[in-house]
Amino acid sequence: MTPNGPRILLLGGTYRALCVLERLLERGERVVAFIGQEGGGERDFCPEILEICDRASVPARSGRKLGEEMVRWLEDRIRPELAIAVGVSTEIPLAIGGNSRLGLLEVIDRHQSSSCPGVVLRQRGQDIITRSVPDPRCVDVEGDAYLELIEVTLTALDEYLDRLGAPGRDRDRDRRGEIPFERDALDRRCLERATAAPDPGEETERLEAEVAAYVGAERAVALCDASDGFAALAAALGIGEGDEVICPGVVSRAALDGLVRAGAEVTLADVEPGRFTLDPTAAEEAISDRTRALVVCHPFGQPARLHELYALAERRGLEVIEDGASALGARFAGSRLGRSPCAAAFRLALGPGAHVSLLTLPASLAERVRGSASALRVGDGLAAELRRRLARWEERLSARRESAGHYSSELVRYDAFEVPPTPEGAWPAYAQYALQLTRYSRTCADDLHKLLSELGIETRRITLPVCDRELIRLPRSDRIRLGGLLLPVEWGITSLERERVLDAIFDYAIG
Repeated sequence: MTPNGPRILLLGGTYRALCVLERLLERGERVVAFIGQEGGGERDFCPEILEICDRASVPARSGRKLGEEMVRWLEDRIRPELAIAVGVSTEIPLAIGGNSRLGLLEVIDRHQSSSCPGVVLRQRGQDIITRSVPDPRCVDVEGDAYLELIEVTLTALDEYLDRLGAPGRDRDRDRRGEIPFERDALDRRCLERATAAPDPGEETERLEAEVAAYVGAERAVALCDASDGFAALAAALGIGEGDEVICPGVVSRAALDGLVRAGAEVTLADVEPGRFTLDPTAAEEAISDRTRALVVCHPFGQPARLHELYALAERRGLEVIEDGASALGARFAGSRLGRSPCAAAFRLALGPGAHVSLLTLPASLAERVRGSASALRVGDGLAAELRRRLARWEERLSARRESAGHYSSELVRYDAFEVPPTPEGAWPAYAQYALQLTRYSRTCADDLHKLLSELGIETRRITLPVCDRELIRLPRSDRIRLGGLLLPVEWGITSLERERVLDAIFDYAIG
């Protein structure tokens, strides 16, 4: 039994298709629909298939051709992950295989092609399993040859499904921690070694110079705490008691804590529809006579629409502070976030409870920050570790984008999910993959998070540092919090692990 196997659509109509259907149900596979192909020949359609489908509660349709209406039915209602075609002579629309996550598996035999050696399983244009059968002329009774071909067909399909289900069988075991959310966090011993040199020195200077060169900033300052970074940046900009700062509903706690410590009053504005970043219209509506600055956040590594927000700030005479969060390396309009003359604060996690703030800013602001926060600068030990990470940062970003692209290409097929947006001109860092569950999902984000945890897949819920009372006025931000789930995307995750994550999500959210 493989109850966690793929959602299978069976196409056929011959007695061979009947035998395949019975074998799939016997194995406990998830047959979610059957489409029968009627023809003019005596063996072109086997009505017993419809009786079996009725008893097994498998939706079945029969038709002479696979038209657009059938394809829409599959896309909207059935959502198969694997299509298996047995004895189908009609051309199968590409949309059927294209909308199945695992594609189309064609079962070809001698009754369809005289050149076939016996039975061939073909997927994505490649013969993946080939089995020979005795020449019918060497068999005394024609029916015996037909039954032999069916038996070989079933054996080949068993082999294919066993290969496909091998990872799935392991999912029933306790696999807690086998797919971690973070892969290179420093353990306690490494953190102790890194903090053994707490004073800033040559390594700290090199780190700051390399960060500035990487993002295109005039200067960079590395501080031990992210909230300290925002407090120092606000003080350097002259933001203090009685000054108002507009922040998006999806913002880091470090930004809010730092601004409040600097004496600023935070006013929240909602994010854009379908996006995670500050809505320029909502921000402008929130501006008052006391407003001194806008905080532009790039959550989960997704760049905000900087052109519109900087234009708004210039028009209203406001400062801009970019909450780079974990978006170091993300690009917008051809430049990395944090390029001068922008003032940005990035946050890097090194391990449990260990975070570093990297401020990228113009030289004039850098001098003021270093003067007021010199005691908060990162020491040489942590700076050396950060330099090692920065040296391979582009490799890390490339791996994240590959994993995020794979997730999106599979999840976007279903209306139960909304994948992270990629605005025009932006190149996200995908520090986290922020999946949104819609009302069409069979489970909520909180339950899915718990179910995945039981399978050993570590995910994170989206948490916002604002209270429910404030979120009532920020419906789009609240929706992101309620329906959001962060998937593991950090480098080191393998293609097999990504498939396990997707399989589990499909099982619970649309299965």
